[in-house]
Amino acid sequence: MKRIIIMACCIAVALQFFSTTSTFSTTMNDNEIKMMVISDIHLLAPSLHDNGKASQSLAAADMKMVLGSDLIMQRMVDDVIARKPQLLLIAGDLTFNGSRASHERLLEHLRRLEQAGVPSLVIPGNHDVNCPYSKSYIGDVPTPVPTVTADEFSQLYAHFGYGESSVRDPNSLSYICEPVPGLMLLCIDSNRCNENRLAQPVVYHSDGTIKPETLSWMASQLALARASGKKVVAMMHHHLLEHIDGETKLLPNYIVASHGQVAQVLRQGGVKAVFTGHLHITDAVTLDGLTDIATGSASTFPLPMRELSIDAALDTMRVSTSFFDGLEPEMLQQGKAQIENSAGAIASIVARKLWPRLSARLGQMKELMEEQGIDVSRMPQSDGQLSAMLLKHLREPLAQSLVIVSQGGEDPRQANAIIEAVKQGVRNMVAEVLPDDDGTAADFLIENAMPRVEPVLRSALEDINHMGTPKQSTTHDHSLTLGLD
Repeated sequence: MKRIIIMACCIAVALQFFSTTSTFSTTMNDNEIKMMVISDIHLLAPSLHDNGKASQSLAAADMKMVLGSDLIMQRMVDDVIARKPQLLLIAGDLTFNGSRASHERLLEHLRRLEQAGVPSLVIPGNHDVNCPYSKSYIGDVPTPVPTVTADEFSQLYAHFGYGESSVRDPNSLSYICEPVPGLMLLCIDSNRCNENRLAQPVVYHSDGTIKPETLSWMASQLALARASGKKVVAMMHHHLLEHIDGETKLLPNYIVASHGQVAQVLRQGGVKAVFTGHLHITDAVTLDGLTDIATGSASTFPLPMRELSIDAALDTMRVSTSFFDGLEPEMLQQGKAQIENSAGAIASIVARKLWPRLSARLGQMKELMEEQGIDVSRMPQSDGQLSAMLLKHLREPLAQSLVIVSQGGEDPRQANAIIEAVKQGVRNMVAEVLPDDDGTAADFLIENAMPRVEPVLRSALEDINHMGTPKQSTTHDHSLTLGLD
């Protein structure tokens, strides 16, 4: 009986909360509610970099426009204020490696938005809390600077989701609030920052998971919301659904662990949409009535921004996408070049993953070819040589693919052209290694390798997603309409 009484009291208090308007409540007009979503700002405070060697090395090695992140945010804030949404949502990775100085600088931008009548709600990403790579890039060598703990994060962002008007999960940085009367926002902490280790040996987790206690908390909060007739939209940093076929195996750090179980909890709670980030792609995918809307990085070309329009009855949400162009053309071009130049990093990663198996097979092939008098001296002898060959012959399709995936959008013609360029690159690479071959080796390689590679490429470039199931989703990346019932 005591447990029943306690539970009844808890439900009564919770229902009272859900029936009131939080301090984040926006003004709802007779037509629609307007919101915006950005993600992965990766802001690096201006006080933490200069034009020295460390800063330039950082800029050269990153796809993000890290050194320009503060300027980008400053101008994005101007743009958001001009658009006058009632709320801005930020889906994690607020800072570049979690330095306290960068959090404090971002807060200045958020306060300027708030003063202009645009409140913000945030959730942390894997880079924001207990980050062992929090550094200053002044001078020639990066030097460690203080990061923030989970408690400090919640204190810093008390006005941006972690205040008294939100219901907090005691086991994570998750919370739920009611920014619009009748519409709840469930902000889910999907990070493993509490498992990071700052001292040597450093431990850092970029992958995501949700604690069982947090999952139970989510289910209970969603049940209360449904009982009180509220609609719920969710936000988390890591992907909930596969955005590229095979993401769970190929890119396991980008999709939350036990994602099927998490998705089921959200579906049972009536959630129709979840906003995510992390992989820096602009993509949307739907499975069994739940849509995962991933937004690319606000410091990475082409600087995507989502705009949401929800009708006054809270029945329908329209999502549109724009790409921020409030920078000088030279800076935008440099941002695009940084993505294209990352083809080298992709080639290196692919070579390292392929080399253990490939080297064993190459060894067998060499013996057979040498017996037949075939020159095998041009074959790669290491993953580094393989990486150089991949980059030499596949740089253009790799670079194009990275730009397309970053900006999203369905265009089968682009996919077809890139896949043909990959095949031609493979032929050219084989011709370099085996100049006396008549094309047989290249044809054999393409016939045997492309059936595995092509579906993944098409999934990424043509937006054909199966999410590990026989079902297929072709949800448009830039423009979609969702029912919230």
